[in-house]
Amino acid sequence: MSSNSPDTDEPKSLTAAWIATILLIVVYVVGLLIFPPLYDAPKGEASSFVLFIGRFHPIFLHLPVGILVLLVFFELICSTRRGEIKFGEASLLMLILGSAGSVLAVFAGIMLSREGGYVGGNFSLHQTMGLLGTAGVLISLVVRLMGMARGSMELLNAYRAVYFVSFGIMGLGAHFGGNMSHGNKFLIEHAPEWFKAPMVATEKLLLSFVEKPKPAKAAPPADTAPAVTPVPPAEVKPEVKPVAMDKGTAPPPAPTPPPPAPGGNEKLVFQHVILPVLTAKCNKCHSEEKSKGDLRMDTYEMAIKGGENGKNFVAGNLKDSLSIVRILLPDSDDEHMPPEGKDQLTPEEIALLKWWVEQGASGTQTVKDAKFPAELQATVDGILKG
Repeated sequence: MSSNSPDTDEPKSLTAAWIATILLIVVYVVGLLIFPPLYDAPKGEASSFVLFIGRFHPIFLHLPVGILVLLVFFELICSTRRGEIKFGEASLLMLILGSAGSVLAVFAGIMLSREGGYVGGNFSLHQTMGLLGTAGVLISLVVRLMGMARGSMELLNAYRAVYFVSFGIMGLGAHFGGNMSHGNKFLIEHAPEWFKAPMVATEKLLLSFVEKPKPAKAAPPADTAPAVTPVPPAEVKPEVKPVAMDKGTAPPPAPTPPPPAPGGNEKLVFQHVILPVLTAKCNKCHSEEKSKGDLRMDTYEMAIKGGENGKNFVAGNLKDSLSIVRILLPDSDDEHMPPEGKDQLTPEEIALLKWWVEQGASGTQTVKDAKFPAELQATVDGILKG
């Protein structure tokens, strides 16, 4: 079909639409060449202007998404010739606006990534799918214009296929962006099993293409106290054994430790009591996926190391432990953590973190050996039960 339907009036000029389309494509391609996306931490400081525009990324993102969602329904109607005649021009206008908004959102996102702290598989997929989805939408815009100019339903149907696939890629990319902000379990936590299982499998598959393999963890933690290891569990009382080890002969191999008690007494204070608090209240912004301020708290080593603003947890010193200091700031203070609008730590959780730091911020202390304050025991028990 190469002629316009006889039911239409004289075809309106598409010159303005073509100019807008070509301009959008040129801006998109040239912009990416001048300001390419990064997948690693930025090497230099970004300008205040770049960071200012980057913070608008969520706003620029949601507007075109709303337009493109509405366009899906319009295109379903336009899949018939009668629908195309009636709503084709409206769909074209929405497609141009949605494409422009997508281009703007892409560049704001690239600017936001210059702030640092955006790494990991979720970020890589979010950025890549955003770039590919936007490119696909621009291509679909060209195909629609060609179909409208020739009055060809075949081209228009091809356009819809390209558009639906591109929009699907953008939607999946937005999902991984949500994972960055809310964690991987946010969307599927309360989903029915028939939906959750394939969703989790798909996520793992996609993440496997972009995530670096994690080093295998040794059975005991790296910072396990060496003086305790060679002492046989059954002979803790005698103090003579360690002295014998200082002689020239090699120490005898340590016996296999007994299995953990049924009550979970061999659990570690940091791993099983402190880390769950950090995961729930801090690690949405300070983890492998998103390390704001170059700070991560998803492992003991990273939590102790701190970030660009200083030491995070200093053993026995609350005043020098930056996280404790910022948690204790008034909610109205700009430096207060977690930021306003995020889940705040409860008084019991704050007291627990303070107690842990005052006790030496150990990574190897066991729950069995810890002497938790009586007023915190109920909170500790609740965390251990999950």
